[in-house]
Amino acid sequence: MESLLGSKPRVKILKVLIDKGELNITAIAREAGVNHKTALRHLEELRRVGVVTEKVFGRVRIFKINSEDPRVEALKMLFKSISSSERK
Repeated sequence: MESLLGSKPRVKILKVLIDKGELNITAIAREAGVNHKTALRHLEELRRVGVVTEKVFGRVRIFKINSEDPRVEALKMLFKSISSSERK
């Protein structure tokens, strides 16, 4: 789990992908409030550990959450729990 939640930018990126689905790097960076280089570094690490998948269309790289990874469901529940407790 350390490699999944190791930094604030990584948590923000995971939350964006869980909330929005498939996005390119620029959109992920914008939504997460991080720069392109930071987003790319974290996305590559998340892909390496299997939580994120990547599709390449020419020069465009699309990332999405790997719903088949069991850790993803735990992350979804964690983010949902945090979100509902913040609303209280």
